[in-house]
Amino acid sequence: MGFKEDMATFQVKFKALEREYEQWFSGALPTPPWNTQKICERIVNQYSRNPSRNLSEQTIFSMHQAKFNTYMEMWNRRIRLKEEGKLPTGREERSKRFVASPPRPQSAESGSADPYKKVFDNYVTAKRQAGESTEKLNYDSFRNALKKQAEQLRSSRGIENVNFGVSLKNGKVSVVARRKKA
Repeated sequence: MGFKEDMATFQVKFKALEREYEQWFSGALPTPPWNTQKICERIVNQYSRNPSRNLSEQTIFSMHQAKFNTYMEMWNRRIRLKEEGKLPTGREERSKRFVASPPRPQSAESGSADPYKKVFDNYVTAKRQAGESTEKLNYDSFRNALKKQAEQLRSSRGIENVNFGVSLKNGKVSVVARRKKA
């Protein structure tokens, strides 16, 4: 095969490799995509050992090689995190994405607990599970920040009732606000 055919094959296989790695990280595939990765590596190694004499071909190959190397570093880092248990599997991540709780504290007469406390507890738990530090977290500051965010949503977007929850995405824990359904 010639250079153009090899680069076309590389592009197709690399796109497939991206899809397969995402499926594997999400838990949809049982094993990493080693076969597709080997095909891409073979093409990259072939043109690394025997560079083209044409400057435009060298430039095209360098661009593909840089992208391949960048993605391989990212995937290797994610594999390492997954092996260490710091990257949740797809099923765990989907179940932990959003834990809803009411945004407004209820009056003392109703006898219910502070709803911000539940969000704070879920946030602290999720951060610990993700291996993040919780030393500097302060409930009062957290509650005030959520109240301020809820007020901003009310005034800027006209959202009257807001639910706050904890989201875990790509190993990062965050608090998210959503419109409370009536």
